[in-house]
Amino acid sequence: ASEMYRLDWDYPLHLGVTEAGEGEDGRMKSAVGIGTLLADGLGDTVRVSLTEDPEFEYEPCNRLSEMAEGRLAATNPAAAERQSAVRSYVDTRDITNYSRRV
Repeated sequence: ASEMYRLDWDYPLHLGVTEAGEGEDGRMKSAVGIGTLLADGLGDTVRVSLTEDPEFEYEPCNRLSEMAEGRLAATNPAAAERQSAVRSYVDTRDITNYSRRV
């Protein structure tokens, strides 16, 4: 990441922990792995990958991004301005209605 900044590359940096596990263990691994980088101000997109159904991945991912957003915006006015321009994601999927693709 520091090399990208040094070269003035303005590309999004994706953060994720692939197949972190399930339950509290998976959430903890994701929080430590992703949260540490977010706390340093790195990362543009985040993905939490658990060994559970995908609908359980949203909450820990959203919580990590909310914590990082509040921390970064409080100390960096430019980041606060960029964050205010981004619309919040609202999940409108009906996860109770599932059908397989054919």
